[in-house]
Amino acid sequence: MTTSKVVDKNSQLFNDGEKFHSLYIVHSGMFKNSSLDENGKERILRFSLPGEIMGLDGIHAESYQSTAIALTTSSYCKIPFNQLLDVSEDFPIIQRNLLKIMSKEIYSNKKTYIDLGSTAKLALFIFNISQRFKKRGYSEKEFYLPISQRDIANYLGMAEETLSRIFKKLQKLGAVNYKKHILTVVNQQQLKEIAQVSSPE
Repeated sequence: MTTSKVVDKNSQLFNDGEKFHSLYIVHSGMFKNSSLDENGKERILRFSLPGEIMGLDGIHAESYQSTAIALTTSSYCKIPFNQLLDVSEDFPIIQRNLLKIMSKEIYSNKKTYIDLGSTAKLALFIFNISQRFKKRGYSEKEFYLPISQRDIANYLGMAEETLSRIFKKLQKLGAVNYKKHILTVVNQQQLKEIAQVSSPE
C-alpha cells in the first residue's frame, strides 16, 4: 500500500477503459464513479466515502469500468493488485477479506432505486449515505455532502428540478435539513418511513 496521497477537487484517479492495475482506498473526502452511456452522457454509478475501495469492478475485465473523480480535496491509498495477490498467498485472511468486500459490493449493487417513487428515492439515498458514514465512525446525523444536486439527480435518475423540489419537501416535513452542503438528519425514523426501509425483526 502506498502512503496517503492528496488530490484536488475534480482530479481523476483512473479512467473508464484504462488497464486495471491497482485498487484505491478512500482516506478522506469523497469520489464519484461514473461512465459514459451510448450517447456520451455521464452516468454516475456510485459515490465512494472514506474507508471504501474503488476499482473492484476492474478485476474481471482487467480494465476499469468507471472513472473516479474527486468531489472535493481528497486523499487515497493505492494498492497494486499483483502485489496484493502475492502477499495474500502467505496471509489467507487477506484473501478472505477481499472476497468479503467483493461479495458486499455485488450485494449492494443489487439494491435498486428503480421501483421507488422520487421522494422515496431521495430519502433512501440520504439514509444509506448516513449509515455508511456511521459504519466508518462518523456522525450519521450531520455530515458534509460535497455532491452537487445535479450529480445526485443523475445518480437517482431524475430531473434536477425534481430533486430540488423533493429536498424542499423533506425539509418541510421535518425529516432533514440541507444547507450549503451540510446535511442534517432531523428525524431518522421519519426518513426511514419515507424511504420505505424495513426495521430489522
